[in-house]
Amino acid sequence: MIYKNLVNIIIFFFFLNSIDFKKSLSDESLEDEQFEALIASVNSDVITTYDLSQRIKLALKSLELDDTIENRDTVRERVLELLVIEKIKKSAAIKRDIKHTDEELKNFASLLYNFPKEQFDEFKAFIEKDNNIDSNVLLEQLSSELMWKKLLQEKFSSKIVINKQEIDKIIASQKKKFGKYEYNFTEVFFENENSDSWLKTEKKIKKFLSLLDQGIPFDSLAEQYDNNFDKSNEKALKWEIEDNLNLEIKKTLLDMKIGQISSKIKVIDGYKIIKLNKKRIFGNQNAKYTFLKVSSFDSDKLDFTKFSSIQCSDQEFTINDDITAVKIEDIKASDMIGIFLEQLETLEVQMFSNVIEYNNQFSVLKLCDKKNEETEQMKRNKIQSKLYSQKFNQLSNTFLANLRQNANIEFFNN
Repeated sequence: MIYKNLVNIIIFFFFLNSIDFKKSLSDESLEDEQFEALIASVNSDVITTYDLSQRIKLALKSLELDDTIENRDTVRERVLELLVIEKIKKSAAIKRDIKHTDEELKNFASLLYNFPKEQFDEFKAFIEKDNNIDSNVLLEQLSSELMWKKLLQEKFSSKIVINKQEIDKIIASQKKKFGKYEYNFTEVFFENENSDSWLKTEKKIKKFLSLLDQGIPFDSLAEQYDNNFDKSNEKALKWEIEDNLNLEIKKTLLDMKIGQISSKIKVIDGYKIIKLNKKRIFGNQNAKYTFLKVSSFDSDKLDFTKFSSIQCSDQEFTINDDITAVKIEDIKASDMIGIFLEQLETLEVQMFSNVIEYNNQFSVLKLCDKKNEETEQMKRNKIQSKLYSQKFNQLSNTFLANLRQNANIEFFNN
């Protein structure tokens, strides 16, 4: 049975705070959690200690943290807020008589967690037996999210109109960006609490870097340390053109390698740390490349004189026992290894790249062909789709914020 790694699966729902690694709770203490007491009431729907405990388990699983009292206390406040939001979403959907069938819930779960819907029962068993999490609690969460999505579609889909002028404006803007670098990076902003709190902010950065050294993924820590971290935008959509970047950020990114994490960057009201995910030249994102990859596991044996005469039209590539060559045809820029794309984008046809070290192998690339098959209509359709998503998300976020502000919420002391 095929499931995504649970760390990547469950993290979709959680934005957490700081973490410490601690000793695990005893199994005996965890078995007592089914005792239920009321924690909060949200529009007459209650949250129990069991609800919260199970959601905390999901949160800890998402970051591969031990289930300890200390770790639970660390994430408790944020997870409780997310539970409140979930109840608000569910309440709004019920008020509009939004429902879903069991089949729709199975389809939603299988899509989100990447398993065949016919294996729904096996999926529930996997959640319970392998992860010690009540599958009914997870399904309740999925049910609320599915109802919320259906409510948003019903409420906003017909209200969003994308006109020709909006698309034309973006196309004109894109033409000005053509040939410039754009970067896909993850940014963490450590904001000062006040003008005198620089040292306190630096302590947060020190803790952040310590957790990073312990193997916590950068993006997961970004969600915890930056209150403005936006996980609603997928990485693939978060490209920034060089002209829009702060000068210090731009200078830092220019010298970074893909996958590299920067040192702290001082800005007006705090510090930033960034991770470079990808970079590309604007306008090339839909290009297809055909190239020769000449490789050796020993950089000293990658002698240019031995392969300089190799041609793209050759049917076979025989160099020697230490050097191999392969032809790669019509691979999209979006599917390519970043460090290869970075070299190919700057090459003219028939030119060789510099030596690239990747995956314990040293390679030189020769560009054979480059073509862009995206039509004007395809480009306009893509822009229209992106504009629709942006407007839809903006309306949805405003709607949820208003619901949160006007919700009848009562917390109980336990």
